[in-house]
Amino acid sequence: MQTYNDSLKHEYSDNIHNKKIAIFGITPPPLGGVSVHIQRVTEKFKKQGNEVYNFRTEFRGRRFLLSLYLKKVERFLREKQVDIVYYHSSYLPNSIREMLFLLELKKILKYKFVIVEHNCRHMYLRSHQSIEKFNDSIKKIDHIVFIGTSPFDMYAKNGLFHFKDYSVESAFLPPDVSQEKKIVEQYPTALFKFIKSHKPLLIANSSWLSLSHGKDIYGFDKITKMVSKLKNKYPNVGIIFVISTIGDEKYFTKLKRDIRRLRNNDNIYFLLGNNELWPLLKHADIFLRPTLVDGTSISIREALMFGTTVVASNACDRPKKVIEFDLDIEDDFFIKVSKALSQKELADGKNIIERHSDRHSKQIR
Repeated sequence: MQTYNDSLKHEYSDNIHNKKIAIFGITPPPLGGVSVHIQRVTEKFKKQGNEVYNFRTEFRGRRFLLSLYLKKVERFLREKQVDIVYYHSSYLPNSIREMLFLLELKKILKYKFVIVEHNCRHMYLRSHQSIEKFNDSIKKIDHIVFIGTSPFDMYAKNGLFHFKDYSVESAFLPPDVSQEKKIVEQYPTALFKFIKSHKPLLIANSSWLSLSHGKDIYGFDKITKMVSKLKNKYPNVGIIFVISTIGDEKYFTKLKRDIRRLRNNDNIYFLLGNNELWPLLKHADIFLRPTLVDGTSISIREALMFGTTVVASNACDRPKKVIEFDLDIEDDFFIKVSKALSQKELADGKNIIERHSDRHSKQIR
C-alpha cells in the first residue's frame, strides 16, 4: 500500500487553452469533495479561455432509465461538439456502461476522453465480468487521472493495468480568496454570534449526513460525545457542524436528540446549506475529520493551507501535518483533540509573551 504523498500536484488542468470541454460529474449543490473539485477546475478552465459545459451525472435516472439517460448524453455531446470529455463519475451506478458508451461515441465525435478517478472503492462492488469488459476497453481511454495513490492501488488490485497514459495527482486547487467577503456575507448573523461567544472553536463538515451499517460515516456522533468530555476543561467550547445537505433526515433528528440529551445544545451550531467552509477555518482552533472512510479530503488541505490544526481518523493515509487518531481505540479521538488544544494554548501563550516583550523592548529603546 502506498502512503499519502504530500508532494502530489494538481496538473491535469494546466495549460489547456481555447478548447471546448465537457465535464461529467456532480456540481454544487451540495458542496462536497468531488463537487468542489469540479467547481474549481471549471473556473480554472474558463480563466484559461476554454468553453466549459457541465453535465450533471448524479441523479436517479442513470440507475432506472439508463437508455434514456444515455440518449441524453449523446444529444448533449453532439450538440456541444467538444474537444475533451473529463469523466468524474466512475463511482456511480452503471458508470462502466456509461464509460463504454462514451468510448463508442468517441469514435464518431473524435473528442479526447479523460477519466478522473477520485475514489475506487466501487471497484470491489463490480462483477468480475464488468471489470473484465472495462479492462478490455481501458486502453482506448486517452488519459486516466488518479486523485491520490489510493485509486491507483485499487485499479492494480482489481487487475486493471491496460491504460495507455495516466498521472497520479492531488485533488486540491486553492480557493479563490478574493471571494471571501462575498462568501462571508452569506453566512447567518447567528453564526458570527456563536463564533464570538465560544472558545476554543472546532469545526467539522460533510456534504450530507450518511450512515453505513448503522454507523455515522462522518463521525458527528463521535464529536457530540467528545464535547461532553471537553466541557470539563473548556465549558465554553464551540463546535460548528457544516453540512451541505441533511440527507438522512431520521439520523439528523436522532443526532439533535442526542445533543439535547447530553446537554450540548449551547455548544454545537449547525450551519446547513450550500456554504463554503474555508473562510471559517481561519476562526477555528481545530478542524475535525473523524470519518469512518475517506479519500483525498479537500477540507483537510484547506485547513492546512490556512494554518489550522487538523485532527483526523486513520481511515486512510493523511498528510504529514495531520494529527491522526485510531478509530479502534475508544478514547483516542478525545485524547488527541485534548492534546492539540493544550499545545495550542501553550503556543498562543508564548506568542502573547513574545509580543509583549517586543513592545517592551521598543519602549526601552
